[in-house]
Amino acid sequence: MSPLRKSAVAGIASLLAIGAISATAQAATPRTNLPDIEDEVMCTICGTLLEESDSPQANSERALIRKLIDQGESKDQIKDALVAQYGPRVLATPSGHGVDLAAWIVPGLIIAIALVALGIGASRVKRGSAAPAPAPLDPADAERLDADLRSQDL
Repeated sequence: MSPLRKSAVAGIASLLAIGAISATAQAATPRTNLPDIEDEVMCTICGTLLEESDSPQANSERALIRKLIDQGESKDQIKDALVAQYGPRVLATPSGHGVDLAAWIVPGLIIAIALVALGIGASRVKRGSAAPAPAPLDPADAERLDADLRSQDL
């Protein structure tokens, strides 16, 4: 085989390899769809999830999302475009800074405090459940108890 032909074959092979890698990368990245985004963004008028709203505003947001999906935008790019268009309140999940950070931290702290309180309460109940040993009976009381029990045995 001539050197020119070998380089042509090598070039074609490398193009095929690049195409296969590109196809694999596209297959690994799932295409964004409307239901996948609707449950993570809010209708800015209703304050409900987009998937639950039927307002004209929700329909407008869906139209924008469909347009961006058709343009091949990723989920994060679509969310960024929605935030740019409608503001941060369009996102269903709070951001990771400022007051929104408290929305992530406070529930976790409440759960942790509740678990600690339950643990402390359980240990106190466990310690308190062992009844102290009764005091020994006076011999006169023991004799009277035996007599009463014998009278009941008829």
